[in-house]
Amino acid sequence: MKGIIEVFVGRNRATLLLLLMIFFIGIYSYVQMPRENNPDIQIPIINVSVNLQGISPEDSERILAIPMENELKSIQGIEEVSSVATDDCAYVTLKFKAGFDSKKALEDVRAKMDDIRSKLPNEADHLAAHEVNLSLFPVINVGLIGSLPERTLNEIARNLKNAIETLPNVLSVEVAGMRKEIVEVIIKPSVFNSYNLQLDEILGAITRNNRLIGAGVLEGDTGRYSIKISGTFKDVKDILKVPLRVQGDAVVTVADVAEVYYKFEDRKGFARINGEPAIVFEVSKRTGANVIETINQVKNLVSKAGLPKNLSAVYMQDQSDKIADTINDLENSIIFSVLLILIVMMLTMGTRISMLVSLAIPGSFLLGIIILHFMGITLNIVVLFSLIMAVGMLVDDSIVVNEYADRKMISGLSPSEAFRVAAIDMFWPVTSATLTKLAVFIPLLFWPGVTGEFMKYIPVTLVATLSSSLVIALIFTPTLGAIFGKPSTTLPEEIEKMNAIESGSLEKTSTFLKAYVSVLNKVLNNPKRFVFITITALISVSIVYFKFGPGVEFFPSVEPDNAVINVRAKGNLSVKERDLMLREVENHILDMKDEIKIFYARSGLFTSEEKSDDLIAKIQLEFVNWHLRRKAYDIIDDIRNRMQNIKGVVIEVQEEKMGPQGDKPIQINLSSKYWIKMEAALNKILTLMHNSPGFINIQDSRSSPEIEWDIDIDRSKAILSGTDITVVGEFIKMVTSGVIIGKYRPNNLDEEVDIIARFPKENRNLKTLDNLFVSTKDGLSPISTFTKRSPKNKISRINRTDGMRTLTVSADVAPGYLASEQIKFIKLQKDWDKEVIVDFKGESKDQNEAQAFLLKAFILAIMLMILVLVTEFNSVYNTFIVMTAVFLSTTCIFCSLLLLKQVFGIVMGGVGIIALAGIIVNNNILLIDSFENKLKLYGVKEAIIRACISRVRPILLTVATTGLGLMPMITKISINFFKREITYNAPASQWWTHLSITIASGLVLATALTLFFTPALLYCKKYKGKGVKNKQYYN
Repeated sequence: MKGIIEVFVGRNRATLLLLLMIFFIGIYSYVQMPRENNPDIQIPIINVSVNLQGISPEDSERILAIPMENELKSIQGIEEVSSVATDDCAYVTLKFKAGFDSKKALEDVRAKMDDIRSKLPNEADHLAAHEVNLSLFPVINVGLIGSLPERTLNEIARNLKNAIETLPNVLSVEVAGMRKEIVEVIIKPSVFNSYNLQLDEILGAITRNNRLIGAGVLEGDTGRYSIKISGTFKDVKDILKVPLRVQGDAVVTVADVAEVYYKFEDRKGFARINGEPAIVFEVSKRTGANVIETINQVKNLVSKAGLPKNLSAVYMQDQSDKIADTINDLENSIIFSVLLILIVMMLTMGTRISMLVSLAIPGSFLLGIIILHFMGITLNIVVLFSLIMAVGMLVDDSIVVNEYADRKMISGLSPSEAFRVAAIDMFWPVTSATLTKLAVFIPLLFWPGVTGEFMKYIPVTLVATLSSSLVIALIFTPTLGAIFGKPSTTLPEEIEKMNAIESGSLEKTSTFLKAYVSVLNKVLNNPKRFVFITITALISVSIVYFKFGPGVEFFPSVEPDNAVINVRAKGNLSVKERDLMLREVENHILDMKDEIKIFYARSGLFTSEEKSDDLIAKIQLEFVNWHLRRKAYDIIDDIRNRMQNIKGVVIEVQEEKMGPQGDKPIQINLSSKYWIKMEAALNKILTLMHNSPGFINIQDSRSSPEIEWDIDIDRSKAILSGTDITVVGEFIKMVTSGVIIGKYRPNNLDEEVDIIARFPKENRNLKTLDNLFVSTKDGLSPISTFTKRSPKNKISRINRTDGMRTLTVSADVAPGYLASEQIKFIKLQKDWDKEVIVDFKGESKDQNEAQAFLLKAFILAIMLMILVLVTEFNSVYNTFIVMTAVFLSTTCIFCSLLLLKQVFGIVMGGVGIIALAGIIVNNNILLIDSFENKLKLYGVKEAIIRACISRVRPILLTVATTGLGLMPMITKISINFFKREITYNAPASQWWTHLSITIASGLVLATALTLFFTPALLYCKKYKGKGVKNKQYYN
């Protein structure tokens, strides 16, 4: 390595040119990196769905869900198979284990499709498999609001949708609030008696007369011609002309027995923005596309679309503003951290040395950014915080090299020689220190699951930047120092103080060092007592924290920008009844426009989105900018209070959660072969939750109490009458949703619309069912002759997990309560039925998995650090002394959390402990390396003291820079240097405050102890034998 360093220092022009290239390429890479708020993480879930029109949930479970489960469960790597059977469809969810390869898993699932299809009824269709991909979720919603006729508004919306889909970054556009157009053929029940017609005659005639028939090719002596019969409907009126029957000289047509309308389908729901009807486009970007660029493309297109004056566009869930604000806050935090570090460096090491040290930050940053860009990593909130976290650590290596070079220059060496010697002499200490930091982050790269996918960007970023900082410190810093280096002082008295550290009288050192030596002497007079007291105190405080502390949490809570109001109600509610309930909820909050800028309300069916079927409406709320309103939790409490007196509905208000967290922190799955026992266990948990504080938004997955009419057809009687279940079924469909009998392509649309036959609106009721007549061989006969109609409780959905029926209870946690404590409270209930499997999912499971992995990662990190240290020192005892810093840092974290009365975050606190372990050992590496050198010149005690005072400045500086780098996150202060604004407690900083406090507080306390604890341990090994007064150091 000595030769490499001398080559770069000797060829300084080439080295400087290389540094300039790193700066330019790094800046270019930073500008080009796609921006997004959260990382684009891979969800280990694949969904398989299939449709079968008219099937009930019970039959869907038996005919669709179970056969799919049996085929799919054999796929390698599956952790859990769950399914939902509901009306008209079934879908199976496959959750895979850690190490999930989405491409292979999807190929394995699709390979099973043919086997699955052979097990399903022939009528089943739309069998499909797709993976859950967060990058495909909408990045912006565009709402159109205006007082235009519905058909005009739909025409504008269709054209705008097609235009948005042509944008290069846009993957798809889903539309909400726009009804499909249909052709409705209205047939009165009386015509079957009047004309003695059968339903299948009318439907069959329309279907047969709406076909494009290829009649073949005519080939003769004069040429070859293709012939076709154009029988499709060109106009809605063509349907009326279809002949049905000849009666004498007259032809009975559809016009005689039916009316035809080109209209909109029946409403399935309503959409409103800020109380006004709206059509909403949900725009998803392509994977890897820049979010901000995509949103800007959409906005530019909409602004140039030439919308009518009475039609306005509203942007919702606009991630670009949030991403820009977050990135600006974090970028300003980086600048703030660098300035703080620069100020401290200038006060302690002089201007020139400080500037050389500070160059390590942009150099390491930009070299790390180049690495991240080539890896295809986006610029997101986790990467940016990792850069903030790295700020203080990036200068550690440069501080050590520059501080050593400074002392060499003060002692008389030239800048070129001083920096060359510093780089060579400090190579192993600096390399070992960096390797120990990398050792603690490398295990985090293998963090499994969704949480690991989210948090892995911390180790990736830190490994890239810290590796870069080592290159900068050992290659570029000596080169720059040789050219621009200058001793921090030329004053004789200051030089004398510096020289006294190495060989002079300790009384001639600075006041601070004399005070430090005085205390250190007292510790070394009785080192074993100090070590014992320190260990006992730290262990005791840690026990107190876990016994009586405020508890643990999975992820920290952050000021949300959005919230969702879920409106739940039970019973057979029509679409209009659902919307009336939604309007009542809206009316209670629409006057809060000073604090809520968007109220996006939707009513209808949400079966596929929920674990229960009682959700009738949703309101998505977007708060105004966080510094222009009250705290979001105060607003949410206000909303809850306003909703208390609304009767007939259950209101849930859920705030937006940051990070890889599920909808609700508490989720309990109950599985059993015995439905009654499972329901009893469910009721027990619900009673416990309702009667205990801390649980809110309690929900279960049982079907809501609705009535359905079961029509039982006597097949024998029907066949004796000359009819069958198909004919009867079509008659019943005429009363309900109608019978699809063909397609029609209007001139104003690019897609076909359905032709649907139905009875008139006044005949769509239960009374019509009783009075329906069908044609039989004996004439017209009432349907009631061979059918029996009876009411029964409706089962709207059946949930299954790993082959067993499942009921689920879920709940949110009230403010002031911890999910971990609420789950622990439920687990204390011992008298569960042994026939019921109680499985805690949600945050409880994720928290346990994260905790288990972090413990393994911590152990592996320690083993890697020990390997590095034994390699450097070739001494087990010296390695043991270095590793005691990990014990100090870990216990000091618990001490600081106890003093600050803060909960311990499983993820943030766990990562903090592991990260701090790699940082804190650097202090001991520097102390012991210096001690080994001093031991060749002095006795043990003096060698220890001189080693400590020679390394106390770089140790305190590295601690100060690491702490100051995190200071913007700790203080929650953000300074916008471009707009000259100061903000406090911005949401971007809240997410990382706990982790920053964990690292900084543990670092400060542990460093203060290390400066005395490590010398005491070294001095404990002073003598070869017990009680022998021999001052030879025993190695």
